[in-house]
Amino acid sequence: MTADRDRNGAADGSVQVVRKSAQILDCFSVTTPRLQASEIVRRTGLPSSTVARILRTLVRENLLQREGTAYSIGLRVIGWSAAATAASDLIAAARPLVTGLRDHCGECCGLQVRQGARRVTVIWAQSTHSIVYRGHVGQVMPLQPSAAGKVFMAFDPDALALVLDEGLTARTARTVVDPAVLLGQLVEVREQGWAFCEEELEPGLNSLAAPVRSGDGRVIAAVSLGGPSHRLTPARAKDLAAQAIDCASAIAEGRMWRGDGA
Repeated sequence: MTADRDRNGAADGSVQVVRKSAQILDCFSVTTPRLQASEIVRRTGLPSSTVARILRTLVRENLLQREGTAYSIGLRVIGWSAAATAASDLIAAARPLVTGLRDHCGECCGLQVRQGARRVTVIWAQSTHSIVYRGHVGQVMPLQPSAAGKVFMAFDPDALALVLDEGLTARTARTVVDPAVLLGQLVEVREQGWAFCEEELEPGLNSLAAPVRSGDGRVIAAVSLGGPSHRLTPARAKDLAAQAIDCASAIAEGRMWRGDGA
């Protein structure tokens, strides 16, 4: 019994180390490529001694690199990223479709996947307009104040539970912070099959999104459109929703985008 407990304890401890290491690596993004240890402690909420110990290990394994007192992603992770992108059937199939949607509507279009209570942009097609939202591949954003986030929360109870556990935080004067109001919105998302978000993340920024489903019906990604509120109005969002839904369905079915827009 003692040996079993020791083995189970060691296994649990190893899992915790992996989780904490992932928390630390998640702190880095395109907008925050270099971080001090103190900033990592603040972002993760982990004890400084734990962060220091894991940072040393990550640097030793070339998962992070250190320059002075600043840390950044190591070349080993960059190699994994390239391999993951090359091997992803979802990304390979979706990229021309997302780009085609952008070409048709003129607004920023992307594909996002869920990571806990966050969403990660894995494909980004920039708008052709001069006034645009500057997103990028690898961007990590909260689920709560976004159309893509509402898609994940509407169709995935685990995503909703994580957001509610974190608490609803106001990003703008229009961010929904009342759980009852949010739940009502998610009912509407499930009924109509797409989500619209009006100036909840940033003033003047609207978005809409549609779910990409796997063969067993799970929502595995979200096709999203984003644009300034004077262009992406609620009325225009309704007009574009069918195209977003069709793009999401095409990605799920592995269809290809033809040169004639079909």
